[in-house]
Amino acid sequence: MAVLMLLATAVVWRTSVANREYQSVLRSAVPAAQRTVIQDRLVGIQIPLAILGDSVHSSDVLPWSSSNRLVWIVDIDQCPTCLDEGLVAWNALAADPSLRRHVLLVGSADLPPSAHRALRGTTLATIQREELEAATGRLLPNTKVLLNDDGTVLMADSRAAASECGWSFEAQVGALRGVYSANLIRTQPNRPEE
Repeated sequence: MAVLMLLATAVVWRTSVANREYQSVLRSAVPAAQRTVIQDRLVGIQIPLAILGDSVHSSDVLPWSSSNRLVWIVDIDQCPTCLDEGLVAWNALAADPSLRRHVLLVGSADLPPSAHRALRGTTLATIQREELEAATGRLLPNTKVLLNDDGTVLMADSRAAASECGWSFEAQVGALRGVYSANLIRTQPNRPEE
């Protein structure tokens, strides 16, 4: 009987250890899954340009030129440090005169003074969470989208924090538009699975 109790205890202990390991793996996979779902949902939808907070007229652009908009949506309450990183890469995109840059702030917190000084050539606007979600659906606190001239999302990136995946969305956009070299896209070395 003691042997059976010892065996049952060992099985329960091993099962609980395996369960904790599986839960840990699942918890680490949830953020990546959320990002993927949101990015997949965003690409191809049309966002009303009126939410950008500036006067958007097609006559602002020459008929033969392409005017894209890079929009950085930050929930300042959930991610107060999101605007502390990536400002150099963001500002370097000003080298492309046909790329308009916008920051949409969601939440009640104030824009950090350092970010306000650093965001050069960027339209800054606030938006109510409900209005944003009506246009885009639920987003993670740090979301960037590249829109074409009619508001269709061409590329999207949505994260829970300032930087968490080892590559730069701004550098990717810049490489496609001829502002950056493609080797600047990845901010951390890409290590193949072993």
